[in-house]
Parts: sequence; C-alpha cells; structure tokens
Amino acid sequence: MGTIKFFKERFKRAFICNEGFTLIELMIVIAILAILGAFAVNTFKGVIPNAKITAVKSNFNTFENALEAYSLNHNSYPTTEEGLQRLVSDGLIKNKKDALLDPWNNPYQYRYPGKFSDSFEIWSYGADGVEGGEGANADIKSWE
Repeated sequence: MGTIKFFKERFKRAFICNEGFTLIELMIVIAILAILGAFAVNTFKGVIPNAKITAVKSNFNTFENALEAYSLNHNSYPTTEEGLQRLVSDGLIKNKKDALLDPWNNPYQYRYPGKFSDSFEIWSYGADGVEGGEGANADIKSWE
C-alpha cells in the first residue's frame, strides 16, 4: 500500500509541479516493461508451431474427404504417382497455388497403397522439410 501511495504522490509532483522523472525511476519502469515483455514472449513462443501442426491435421481431414469422394467415383484411390494432384485435376480440391503445400511451404506426401496403414497415407515432413526430426521438425502423419 505504501508503494502505491509513493508512486501516486510522485506522479502528482512530476506532472503538476513540472518536475521530471529521475533516471533511476525511468530505468525501473523500463526494467519492469522488459520483464513483462519476456514473460509475454515466453508465453506465446509455442503458439505458432502448434497452430501449424493443427493446420496440417485439418488439411489431412480435407484430403481424406476428397480421397473418399474420389474413391466413390473411381472405385479406387489415386496411385502414389498420381498423388494428391489428382484430387485437384478432378475438382475435388480447389486449385489454389498452395493447396497441396503444408504450412512450411513443402508439398504434402501421399502414398497408396500405404506401408503403415491399410489405406492411403498422407504426411508432412514438418518444419525442416526432411524425414524424421523432433518437436516442430517432427513428421506429421495421417495414420498416427
């Protein structure tokens, strides 16, 4: 309570009596702002990578729905060679320039028949764009 009263009186004197703030007071305020900024950066550090992983999983759902529709029309899924591009050419996915790119601007990978599942497999190599990795660089797979 005493601290608040001190600052209240100090602010009154600074603004009413045309007194300025001392260098120490300004440094204390800057230090407090720096500490608060450090907490904010640390809090939000993991938000963007998690959002990108969520976007990949959402895109998997879009691809899976389009692949099921393709399968109903053709009695099979596109081959590995045809890939997800076949969904674009059949009009099942809008032909946006980045429709088949993950959030890191790397192409999504597709395989049919799958090695690790009974059906097709879709995956992203993660932030680093190469197979394997941990954390943000880990591969994101539709079958896991």
